[in-house]
Amino acid sequence: MKGSSPRVLAVMKASGAAMLLLVTSACTTASAQGQAGPAQPISTGTAQVAVETSGPASGPADTTVRVVVIGDSLSTGLGTSPEQAWPELLQSAHLSNQQTVQVTNAAENGSGYLVAGDDGDTFAMEVQAAVSPHTDVVVFFGSDNDTGAGPEELRDAAVLTFAAASSLAPDAVLVAVGPPSGSEETDPGLADVRDVEASAAQSMGVNFVDPIAEQWFSGRADVLLGPDGEHPSAEGQEFLQEKMEQILSAAVQD
Repeated sequence: MKGSSPRVLAVMKASGAAMLLLVTSACTTASAQGQAGPAQPISTGTAQVAVETSGPASGPADTTVRVVVIGDSLSTGLGTSPEQAWPELLQSAHLSNQQTVQVTNAAENGSGYLVAGDDGDTFAMEVQAAVSPHTDVVVFFGSDNDTGAGPEELRDAAVLTFAAASSLAPDAVLVAVGPPSGSEETDPGLADVRDVEASAAQSMGVNFVDPIAEQWFSGRADVLLGPDGEHPSAEGQEFLQEKMEQILSAAVQD
């Protein structure tokens, strides 16, 4: 969701050389797979990847799942507050196997895979700032800020971003959540963004969740979204926290 007017491409171009060096090895795998076919979004129940626990041999295992959130104003609390944002609410969650969650929220208002946010960062830059080898799960959420971008440019940016996360956290589970729609009739431009992101995720082996197809806000937009019809209300933040808890539980399921 837009926190300010989009500033497309400039920052991505400026950082392209550095990011390309970082992700060369990870992108090799994607290239070997070839171009993905038509987007086939994956539902929330399909992610079945185990997260290993670690700890001293003589002591209890560390059951904390370290999550990094990469996103836009849907994840910052815009329209409510940072304390009410779903990533903050997720801090108190216990997953289905009783693992606790530690969240680093790198989301920035106005950002996207291609679009620079209010502080000049794209999703790839958020990855650079927040993802580490200790990260267990990286969640990418959005972004409708990329609406209107060229499909090839957007796909390349998404692949680059996923590859960067894989390079920085080789053992992490990656989950991409497409942009949700607050309207019963999805804007074609938003659907295009969703399809491109799904294709990029598929090519990189990233779990993709489609809020549009799953109709997250269908029939409840007046309650789950704030007065602007875009950003979550307090009830919407709680709804997203529950959804993301389910997604994380599936992602780290044994």
